[in-house]
Amino acid sequence: MRLNDTLSSHLPATVHRGSFRIASLAAMAWLGLAGSAWSAPPTVASIEALLAATKSEALIAKTGADLERNMRDAVQASLQGRKPSEREQQVIDKMTRESAALIRQELNWSHMRPMMVQIYQSTFTQEEVDGQTAFYRTPVGAAVVEKMPAVMQATMAATQQSLARLMPQLQAIAQKHLAQAKAANTESAAAAPNKP
Repeated sequence: MRLNDTLSSHLPATVHRGSFRIASLAAMAWLGLAGSAWSAPPTVASIEALLAATKSEALIAKTGADLERNMRDAVQASLQGRKPSEREQQVIDKMTRESAALIRQELNWSHMRPMMVQIYQSTFTQEEVDGQTAFYRTPVGAAVVEKMPAVMQATMAATQQSLARLMPQLQAIAQKHLAQAKAANTESAAAAPNKP
């Protein structure tokens, strides 16, 4: 059976007239719409223009600095207000320096840029990269770039507050299930026959 016969047997009679032409046009339209999925990846130069428009290098540097600060704050919080001894402070300072150096090495722009280019190339089409670049070069786009770090910081703070409110409940759930697991293990051990 031919494809045309198969299509004809499944379409109502009113669609048969010109149906092949309509189906062909629909298929071409679908292929045209789906074409962006098969488009060539964007050029490295166009992605670098987008990264420049979004000030990605400065954002990466700020992220590294924020991580270092958060790490120092976490160490201080772990002390729970206690002043460390001189030896403890030396260990804390050394750990902080080594960790900060590792963060700077990993979040260095020369390391991050090629990775970001590859991710953008595998995610966006040339048209999408060009459209984003055009947007971020407008006053509104520039405002988004400038204000997004504040939005992200406020979002993180709100998320941390929400998680802090949930922490007692999460701990209670964990304790309940750990107690159940411990009880199940105790029952299993008691039910197991003693081996000589």
